[in-house]
Amino acid sequence: MAGNEQRKVKITFLMPTQWSSSKVYASLPTNLLRTSKYEVPTFYVLTWLDSTWQSPSIIEYPSINFQFNSDTLFGNYYRADIPSSSIQSTLNFAIDSPLNNGIYVSKFDESLEDIYQLVLLPSEALNIQSSSKVAVCFDYDNQNSNITKSEILATVKSQLQSNLTPTDSFNLIFSQINIFRASEAWIPADSQNIESTFANLDPTVIANYSNLPSLLANGVDFIQNNGNDGSILLVSNTDQVGDYQPANQLITDLLNLMDPILPIHITDFQTQNYPYYWIGGRSYRGNEYFYMNISRLTSGNYYRMLFSNYTFSELISLGFQSLSGFISAFDLHTSLQSGFCYGRYYINPLNYTTYLNRPILQIGKYNGAFPLLIQASGIYQSTPFSQQFTIQENQVSITDSTSEEMWVGNFIQTLESQTQSNTVINEILTQSINERVLSIYTAFLCLDPERGGEICYDCMDETQLVGIIDSLSDVNDDSLFQINANPNPFNMQTNIKITLRKDLDVKDMKLKIYNILGQEIRTFKKEWDVTQRKIEIMWDGTNSFNIPVSSGNYFFVAQFPNRIKTLKLLLVK
Repeated sequence: MAGNEQRKVKITFLMPTQWSSSKVYASLPTNLLRTSKYEVPTFYVLTWLDSTWQSPSIIEYPSINFQFNSDTLFGNYYRADIPSSSIQSTLNFAIDSPLNNGIYVSKFDESLEDIYQLVLLPSEALNIQSSSKVAVCFDYDNQNSNITKSEILATVKSQLQSNLTPTDSFNLIFSQINIFRASEAWIPADSQNIESTFANLDPTVIANYSNLPSLLANGVDFIQNNGNDGSILLVSNTDQVGDYQPANQLITDLLNLMDPILPIHITDFQTQNYPYYWIGGRSYRGNEYFYMNISRLTSGNYYRMLFSNYTFSELISLGFQSLSGFISAFDLHTSLQSGFCYGRYYINPLNYTTYLNRPILQIGKYNGAFPLLIQASGIYQSTPFSQQFTIQENQVSITDSTSEEMWVGNFIQTLESQTQSNTVINEILTQSINERVLSIYTAFLCLDPERGGEICYDCMDETQLVGIIDSLSDVNDDSLFQINANPNPFNMQTNIKITLRKDLDVKDMKLKIYNILGQEIRTFKKEWDVTQRKIEIMWDGTNSFNIPVSSGNYFFVAQFPNRIKTLKLLLVK
């Protein structure tokens, strides 16, 4: 295409999902919107749901409602209009979790090899009861990340609702000159209590400076005075005890306060302005040395955003999901009552550790017929267990070819981790190219006709559902003009008729034929009167040099200064 021409591009993302007992959510690519030269006034989210997936929401902004709509072309869908101010930070799209007694199974059986997906939440599926008590401690420096105070409160609230049950308890403790507690007793983690607790909080309750030693000491004191059987979840982006001398002293002081030792879990979201410390022959960033050692010595967990792929919501979710501890020596085996399963991959983060309240996501292939047999075995809190589940055909959801791409992505990732022989590299290239999944050896252009891609002049354009009309096109506005061709498909020639509305300026109208590569095949000379409202063009299947073109799909394009109209033609010889 010429340098002064424009093209509309539709980009599709496959985003990883996070699961909890109540929600399934995925991050929206708002970071791309923030790179726009022009401010995006409104971010429209449209979703098409079925009986399996229900109740759409934005985790960080539960007050944003999805409105039901119906369209003759696009069917039933839900729409949310998100203001520009809300896309300056991470947004997560969520729907209700379809887990049934802690298990969800789907399948895709329209490819050469059948694929299944399995999600299993151990606490629910295995019926292992373990109530959690967590004191969430907030320590914040507004210079160390782009996460706002409002986003912190909204995310922690949503993760409390997603990951805790009414049998669990929580409290909120904030770093200030005088440490502030939301309550002097444990708060039952039912929905009403979570809502009311956060309704009484203002973002200013989070100070702009760190008081980490006093904050953690206050958290220990609260737990000791309320049963001495809870744990601390620190939500922090500060770096005030980064060097080993103050860090070691603080670790010693905290351990001396506790009897017994209380787990301290860390979610560190510092991503900027972090100092470096060289300690014991390696480099540490920010409070990494302190966080790593205090969590290890108290049997807690440490997660950080820096140099990871976690969003802020994912980071906080990991912290909550690790509160009940992990299942040691865990084994999950799948098979069919009539057949077998193979090629299994775990697709959730940290798949080498199985936590009681963290869903296990597995994808694999199968040969045979359902029911699906699931065998789960392991040891939790020194007690061995083994349990089998039978999933009948009518309990399985039907999914699409995305499952195939997910499996191939995991297969490629496994091959990339092996020694790179020519055989391995060739297999990576074959899978990557055939399935259109990126690898370390491949890169794809937006359009690659040699691999089956084609320019789509008549693709369905969802922008019309939100009233967006770009500077180039209003492709479905039949009130302005109509284009028809007869016959179509055609063999020798086709008669193209254009009907224009009276107030449409046709002075600069261009009529052209394109092939599926986007190459201009034929330009029709301006042999019409600008006052004409009906124009007829005869195309005999030749290019601008009167040379016959081959059989295939072509596009007749009527282009105006501010819009474009296309008609797909099929030439059969």
